[in-house]
Amino acid sequence: MSRVKTGVEILDGRLGGGFAQPSTILFFSDYPSEKRLFAEHFIITGLRAGERCLYVDFFRAPQLARRDMRRFGPYPEDRLSFVDATSAQLLVPPAGTHAVRDPNDLNHIMDTIEAAIRDEKPSRVVIDSLEFLADRFPKEEILRRWVRLLDVGRTEGAIVSYLFLNWTYDEEDVQRIRAMSDYVIEFQSKMRTGRLEHFMQVRENRAEGVSTSWIPFTFSDLTGITVYFPRILVTGPYHAGKSTVVRSLCGNAVNVERMGTTVAFDYGNVQMCGLEAEVFGTPGQERFEFMFGIFAREVSGVLFVVDATRPEDFPRARQMLALVGPDVPLVVLANKADLPNVQRPEAIRAGLGLPESVPIVSTVANEGAGIRESLLLLADKILGVR
Repeated sequence: MSRVKTGVEILDGRLGGGFAQPSTILFFSDYPSEKRLFAEHFIITGLRAGERCLYVDFFRAPQLARRDMRRFGPYPEDRLSFVDATSAQLLVPPAGTHAVRDPNDLNHIMDTIEAAIRDEKPSRVVIDSLEFLADRFPKEEILRRWVRLLDVGRTEGAIVSYLFLNWTYDEEDVQRIRAMSDYVIEFQSKMRTGRLEHFMQVRENRAEGVSTSWIPFTFSDLTGITVYFPRILVTGPYHAGKSTVVRSLCGNAVNVERMGTTVAFDYGNVQMCGLEAEVFGTPGQERFEFMFGIFAREVSGVLFVVDATRPEDFPRARQMLALVGPDVPLVVLANKADLPNVQRPEAIRAGLGLPESVPIVSTVANEGAGIRESLLLLADKILGVR
């Protein structure tokens, strides 16, 4: 089966290479969210891969949409076509080959979009959005034509994705719309710890299809969409190598030390494989447990570092692990694995009282060995792909 990339590397890997082609994708939310940014990122990814793409916009004229997409940096604009569904609403003469000339005629609107798909032969289509139609036309007529439109996309080998912010329909109707699509990406935005954070959840509508947990993400100019973990905690007993782990992950790490021992925290930012993370390292001494409690609130995940040569530290490690909530994604780093008398993973698991679901990774932090892999394993657990 052919796959097309989402443009978020770590997500593509968990989707088996990307979205199946052809297919249909619903970008859904119950409240305003960042669906459009993801849709634009998806289109830009296709354009940069040499694909032809089609954007149907009921809210922006094509020139405004092109201007907004330049936030992602340069892209081959000649490969991007539009259905101008906005100009006629403003009583302005439409521009371009494909334009909606009567926004009050549902069949004309849908015929125009279908013709654009057949003529342009796009690999990716974004329709922004279904709620424009839901606000104006009878539900059953919309859904009848929508099913036909999605069939046209499949016949032409396209991925047809569409945005839907539900102001109008009840839950039964929403489930009908979900069932029309091969993938549903649901979006949420909410205020947490004084900042607005954005989340998405991916579900594939087939037996054994991919499903994820709520994935935090962010947007920045030129880079576009990245999976974003605002708080990765690196912790563990005294002298396990936590500061070295943070420095190995983050080239820009800073720390506060006194006589060679961290007495406050380490901090750094890491970007890899389409994810970005803010990494915090806490001291291991008992007198600093209050700091652990502060940073552990609403933490994204924990990299727990132990000195694999010191089983006498395991009781302290178990004490610290008890402070980590049972639902917090966790990966254990068995550090200093290059030294003599290293404990085997099964001994470490028993000594820490860990279930089989918690990965243990052998690491040599001062050489960077196993550190990147540990973060990617933790990312898998946060994404919750199943």
